[in-house]
Amino acid sequence: MHINFLVLLFFLITLSSPVNSKGDSASELNRRFLEAEECAAALRQNPHAMKYRDKWEQCIEKYQGVYRKNPEGVWAPASLYNIGRLYLELFKHSQNPSDREKGMELLSRVQEKFSESKYREHSSEELQKIQTAAHLQEDTAKKEPTELNRFMTEAVLQESTTRTPSASVSPAQEKYFKEAQTCFKKLSITRPTESGRREWMLCIGRFHNAYLEDPEGPLSAQALYLEAVLYIGLHKGLKFSSDQRAARENFERIVEDFPNSPFAKKAEEQLKAMGAVRATPKAAAKRTVPSSGSTELPESKLRKSSPAPGKLRDEGTGLAVVQQLQYWSDPSYTRVVIHADQEVGYNHHLLRKDPELNKPPRLYVDLGNSTIDDGLQTSIPINDDLLSHARAARYTPDSVRVVVDIKSFDSYNVFSLRDPFRIVIDVWGKNGAPHAAEKRAEGSRKGTADKLSGKVPRGALARQLALGVRRIVVDPGHGGKDFGAPGFVPGVHEKDLVLAISKRVAAKIRDDLGLEAILTRTGDRYLTLEERTAFANTRHADLFVSIHTNASRDPRAYGIETYFLNLATDDESIRVAAMENATSTKNISDLHSILNDLLKNAKINESRHLASLVQDSLIANMNQRGYDRIKDKGVKQAPFYVLLGARMPSILVEASFISNREECRRLVTPAYQNHLAESIVQGLRKYIRAINPMASQESPLL
Repeated sequence: MHINFLVLLFFLITLSSPVNSKGDSASELNRRFLEAEECAAALRQNPHAMKYRDKWEQCIEKYQGVYRKNPEGVWAPASLYNIGRLYLELFKHSQNPSDREKGMELLSRVQEKFSESKYREHSSEELQKIQTAAHLQEDTAKKEPTELNRFMTEAVLQESTTRTPSASVSPAQEKYFKEAQTCFKKLSITRPTESGRREWMLCIGRFHNAYLEDPEGPLSAQALYLEAVLYIGLHKGLKFSSDQRAARENFERIVEDFPNSPFAKKAEEQLKAMGAVRATPKAAAKRTVPSSGSTELPESKLRKSSPAPGKLRDEGTGLAVVQQLQYWSDPSYTRVVIHADQEVGYNHHLLRKDPELNKPPRLYVDLGNSTIDDGLQTSIPINDDLLSHARAARYTPDSVRVVVDIKSFDSYNVFSLRDPFRIVIDVWGKNGAPHAAEKRAEGSRKGTADKLSGKVPRGALARQLALGVRRIVVDPGHGGKDFGAPGFVPGVHEKDLVLAISKRVAAKIRDDLGLEAILTRTGDRYLTLEERTAFANTRHADLFVSIHTNASRDPRAYGIETYFLNLATDDESIRVAAMENATSTKNISDLHSILNDLLKNAKINESRHLASLVQDSLIANMNQRGYDRIKDKGVKQAPFYVLLGARMPSILVEASFISNREECRRLVTPAYQNHLAESIVQGLRKYIRAINPMASQESPLL
């Protein structure tokens, strides 16, 4: 009798609980909201836990779960308000402006959507606190004019005295230009901050839109000049080298395209000022190939070719200074890099073995108009299977000779890169020659035939059947002091996003394809572009995938594109290559002259095929996932430094525009990152199947 009463009581309670449109009872939502409240309260009482982002995200997810179940229900405004507050509190620990922006956006949504709720007032109070703090910061910044403020104010005065008559200006160009002038004058009395960078980039975009409306119009040179001034302002305030490069490119364009404009002379003056202080490359610790169990170049295995550069010689001599030698090696490949503090002419020559003098084969590079840094280690023992030493010495009073002593080799390449200037020497042994991958593949297929009848561990068959594709190097672009492109969302940087995407790509290569994936970096660490290629070569990678996000001065630009190494065929490809190479578009054009020899051994056709399949997969899959405005910018070719010298099919993926409002907001979400990674790996799978149709028949992983 007692049991029957309990059953009846439970039945009555269930009937009395209202059910929302998605089938969740109010009591269930009550319970879930209380769980979220308990999570937030416990977190706020635990200073240690507050240091970890995932702890905050756990509580945020609990509130989000309540809101998603019933966005119009009684708990919706409270949930949304608490999510916003948690993001604002998280910002105090992370100092990531995107957290603050997200919090403010959610509180604003509470105000708009729930006008009758008490949480509207609570949201207003929180937003008012933030605005008050921002005003105090602005007032403090305005108290004393900084060097930057004076520079910007002077630019305002200069442009007013050299204003171009507006008689022949198109209405659209004049509209954009006036909007840009207004924001420029406001910014001229402030100083850039991480959180305020977005306003500077928007103003830069307005000037660039004015230029794009009529590239040969009367206001175009003026728009480019003031755009460059804004970039200089950003560089002075935030110290990002990418901003300085953008300014320099604008000034160079003005001088070249508008030589009769009064702004051409001003641009020349700015270029002289920028070139007056010559940056010397820092002697970063360079690493050799790690042990086979490592997935990254380890800090513990350093091979420095020379100590950090000492004091430079008197620049009055006009001689360039050879500052450092570096190398990376394995038994079949060695890369040697010569660093100089400015660009110089050079030539190279191979000396055959001289038995009479007991001299081994030697490759020398002569640098004209050069001397040696006092701190340079002039003899570097390499002692691998290919090279024994690299030596540097003054050859004449105004030239330097670098000699590489060779044990054995199959082929070599010598080429130079700019910003900063360095000369790269690649030496290949017979096992590392261009056809080595095909030979390994042939052996791999033979081994497969012998083992098909036996038991093979999971993943091993996939590696054997993939026509030699056993190891893929995934390269997250930028890192460390190189932030890459700044995001439209304040505080977001390319280096962080591409690392997150690359980690997902590597994991999916291992899990979904059963192949080995190695990351060039697994943390926020700086690597030179030539170091990344050397890493892929010394690890005998079968494919190389470098992952980046695109950026443009026009914030309207959006889309996805994939590149392979070749001569650039359009201005946009030159612009992207210049951005990723950290150099000017002029240098990219000049690079074409040295590419012919490098391209002889590059896997151009294979890389083009790989790029096409990855690009097609990205566009198709992202559309299938329901994302709107997925623009296919296609497969393109350009001379990317990071792909120079790679002896395997290599591509560079520009996975959306970080400078675009919508795409930047997508890029920061784990879901979008995961879908990008999934799409890239599906493209890799299609490439492996295309070059070996048997792979998909014999292995479920492929």
